[in-house]
Amino acid sequence: MINRFLQNGLQGKYAHYQTDMLFNGLNWEMAGERPEGSHHSVWELLFHMNYWQDFILAELQEENPQSPKDPSDSWPGSPFPSSEKEYTEMVTQFLKGLGRATQQASKDSLEESLGGRKRTPADMLMVLINHNSYHAGQVVYARRLIGAWPPPDGDESDE
Repeated sequence: MINRFLQNGLQGKYAHYQTDMLFNGLNWEMAGERPEGSHHSVWELLFHMNYWQDFILAELQEENPQSPKDPSDSWPGSPFPSSEKEYTEMVTQFLKGLGRATQQASKDSLEESLGGRKRTPADMLMVLINHNSYHAGQVVYARRLIGAWPPPDGDESDE
C-alpha cells in the first residue's frame, strides 16, 4: 500500500498536474522569464527542484551528501538558463531523478531506517513529494503568468 501511495505522490496523481509533464512545451527562453508577481522563473524552480531531488536521492543511496552552506546555493545564479542545451539537460535530469525516486518507492523495506538514522526511505520520499508538489504549484503559476499554461499536450486541470 505504501509503495503505491509514494509512487502516486511522486507522479502527482490525484493531487495536482502530472509531475513529469510540468515542463512540457516550454522553450528555454520562456523558462527564464521571471513574471511580475512571481519570485522565481520556471528555470530557477527547475534548478532548485533538481538540487533537492538529487540530494534526497543521494541520501537514499546512503551517500551522505553535504547540505549547502548557504540556502541560496540551491538556486541558480540567474533566472535564465545559459542555453537551450542547459535547459534541456536540466529537464532530463529532473525526469531521470523522478524515475529513480519512483523506483525507490517500489522497494520493500521503505520503513526501515537508513544507516542507523531515524529517517526511513519512506520519510525521505515524502519529503521529496512535498517539496516537488510545492514547487510544481509555483511552476504552474509562473507558466500561467507568462502565458505558457496549459502545456500544448495537456489541459487546464491541475488535478
